[in-house]
Amino acid sequence: MNRKSYGIYLIWGLLTLTLLFNQIAAKTVKFSRKPRFQFEIKTLYDNNIFLYSEAYISDFKNQIRPYRFPFNTYDDFIVLLNPSIQLPLRIGQLKPNLYLNYKQYIYSVNAEKSYQIVSATINHPIINPIILEINYLLLPRYLIRYYRNPLGASTDYIGCSFSERLLTARLIYNIYNIKIKPFVRYEIDNYKENFVFYNSKALRFGVNATLTPYKFINVNVGLERKQNNAQGPVPDISDNENSTFIDIITKIPGFSKLSFNIGADYAHRIYTTSNSFNIDPYHKDRKDNKFVIYAGLTFRISKNLQIKTQYEQEIRKVTTPYQIDIEEIKDYSNKRFTLGFKFYPNIVFEGD
Repeated sequence: MNRKSYGIYLIWGLLTLTLLFNQIAAKTVKFSRKPRFQFEIKTLYDNNIFLYSEAYISDFKNQIRPYRFPFNTYDDFIVLLNPSIQLPLRIGQLKPNLYLNYKQYIYSVNAEKSYQIVSATINHPIINPIILEINYLLLPRYLIRYYRNPLGASTDYIGCSFSERLLTARLIYNIYNIKIKPFVRYEIDNYKENFVFYNSKALRFGVNATLTPYKFINVNVGLERKQNNAQGPVPDISDNENSTFIDIITKIPGFSKLSFNIGADYAHRIYTTSNSFNIDPYHKDRKDNKFVIYAGLTFRISKNLQIKTQYEQEIRKVTTPYQIDIEEIKDYSNKRFTLGFKFYPNIVFEGD
């Protein structure tokens, strides 16, 4: 079974489990209100799917040491399939909300880059007006790019891929027109056998907030600290990272069905390896600065259907006092153009 078929079967499986859960729930639990199902489909053009530097892209185009690039193209068209469901449950006096989400990214040319993300979230009021939310996310496999095989010849380049598990606990506190959301996350990344030295565990914590200064404007801001400890010993990708973001969504005056969003992310990472430069030249005292900017438009065609387009650019700048040519290897620019649809089908559930 190829990855595309695997993704389609998983989507149908999610829908089947949803309907099965509905039949069980009709007898054991109730819905506090009607469950909400939504389905999103997007098409994306990504001009640098492996996040290569300009120097590496030039080498690929000119076929300089082509064994480093065992793939078809460095850009691609991607299809995102994203079904999700919200189940507002009522179990005795408890009224938790359960969210199930599945994402399938299908790469048109470079099929080996295709991947899936599965997540489940449950939240429930604990002390009015504080809500506790628990989320578990699973990324079974993600291919980063191709690296030289550390166990093979110098001309042997293989895919470096990993799996990720992420557990998040979040509090949601509403006060006036501000929603405050402190959180803590625990992340585990496991790499394929040839790259086990990249295996890492990270503690992440921070706070997000949503402000509504006016009825037609929502502002989302956030801060996060990540402390990543890698298995190593060489190379050692342990690091500390501070990141922040802002996202603004506003209605277009005179066009009630049209909204505009703009945002930016910034992350500053410092590698913390105790290895010397001679042992680990690409991580000793290295600093990464990553910038993301994006802007998009959303048009609500009807109550159950909307269309969205977005442009996004990501830039990384890397510095180190030892490796003078590191920017030729590690710096990159990545652009994405997105067009997608989101719809909310009217599904009738029993037991609500």
